[in-house]
Amino acid sequence: MSAYLDLIRSHAPAVILGALLVGAALALATPHGRASWALALFAAIAAAVAALDLSWRFLTTGAPLAPDAVLTVDGVGAFVAPLIAILAALVILAEGAAIRERLARAIPFAMALHLAGAAGWIGALFAQDFVGLVVGVNVGWLALTGLVATGPERGGLNGALRMLTAGGAGAAFMLAGVALVTYATGSSAVDAAARALISGPQIATLGFVLLLVPLMLMAGAAPFHGWSGAAFGRSNETLALTMGALASLAVVARLAAVAATAPAVAESVSVVLVSVGIASVLIGSVQAVGAVNVRRLIAYAGAAQAGCVLVAIALESPAGLAAALIQLSAWGAGAFALFAGIAASKDAALTALDGLGRRAPFAGIAITVGALSFMGAPLTIGLLGRWRLIEAGVGAGWWWATGAAIVTSLAAVFYGGRLIERIYFRRATEAAAFDLDVWRWARAPVLAAAIAAIAWGLAPSLLLELAARASRLALGVDA
Repeated sequence: MSAYLDLIRSHAPAVILGALLVGAALALATPHGRASWALALFAAIAAAVAALDLSWRFLTTGAPLAPDAVLTVDGVGAFVAPLIAILAALVILAEGAAIRERLARAIPFAMALHLAGAAGWIGALFAQDFVGLVVGVNVGWLALTGLVATGPERGGLNGALRMLTAGGAGAAFMLAGVALVTYATGSSAVDAAARALISGPQIATLGFVLLLVPLMLMAGAAPFHGWSGAAFGRSNETLALTMGALASLAVVARLAAVAATAPAVAESVSVVLVSVGIASVLIGSVQAVGAVNVRRLIAYAGAAQAGCVLVAIALESPAGLAAALIQLSAWGAGAFALFAGIAASKDAALTALDGLGRRAPFAGIAITVGALSFMGAPLTIGLLGRWRLIEAGVGAGWWWATGAAIVTSLAAVFYGGRLIERIYFRRATEAAAFDLDVWRWARAPVLAAAIAAIAWGLAPSLLLELAARASRLALGVDA
């Protein structure tokens, strides 16, 4: 039995993808909505368990994969893959509360798209070559587009069309980038740049930029986030979109780590990342402060968070990459707390939050904790991510990089404070529609998990150690 377990573990990336894709097929083939949801949830949990086991073994003991494994694992993939798998399981769990709002015949398709999307993003993190990476990214993006298009809100079709247009252009750019990088390095392997003698640095740099820009677009980073207002503001698939944004930035981190090991392209790639990062912080913060729709507010706040992650990645140092990984965890926890809490009210307008703390105390607490994490308040994981960015920036001599963390936190004080003020210090002027179905309790574990993750800032030593180990492995500087 032990030999079989070791064999499965040596092919863990394929097992994770297999669990998700087989689960997607079974969910799609199951005509009953609740049964399809249960199958999808089971598959997502199985994939999350396998991903956690892989991450722990790889980051703590350096357990290798089988020599004939078709997929690979690096530091970024080992750290982020379980995060994506866990978020996918929470997304599907939360779907149980909204499943009755979908057409019965659309439920199996939605469950299959959730699983296929997670498989695509994780596959991009585990791909050995650029072609597999691009395929995985586009599978994940198309799955998100399908979820937005088939959602219960008719307005989501506009967001889906924008996503489809942006994704089509992004796929073309990524394929061109693959061709240029392969030509410059002489190999289609993702890690080829680290050991190749690059004869055409300008060609390789352009190739990496063409790969990275579509990924930043998919992450909702400004100014490439023209699709996010429509997709987040008019669709209930906000949790899945957040997961996709985090996964996109994780793939950016993986490619940036490869570029950082190639002196011929490292500096130029860093300039592109930091330029987009600063623009995203500024534009996203301004839009979030002025938003009147809660979903759009969080989408624009996500653009500011993405900017901080890009600045951390642009440092091209173990400390910077570790800061980016911690910020991804903080962003996921904070966004899930906010989105799941706001789902208690069926209205996305800010006015629907008036008096929510008295009418739905648990939801009010979740929104408050999520807002505090976005601010970078003490005792939250959000503060940990911001502080690590400041440390990494100062250590690299980028004193001005600390401004990104400060601006993001100050803007979050404005829009987060506005959410908290409405929840606890205003009275509702009109009756708000609330979710009273018994299945609404499916969101409770999502809220609890998000709050627990945010509270991880109280004892973050394990998270810090794993992020540091993952960043060193990704950059090839681990002893």
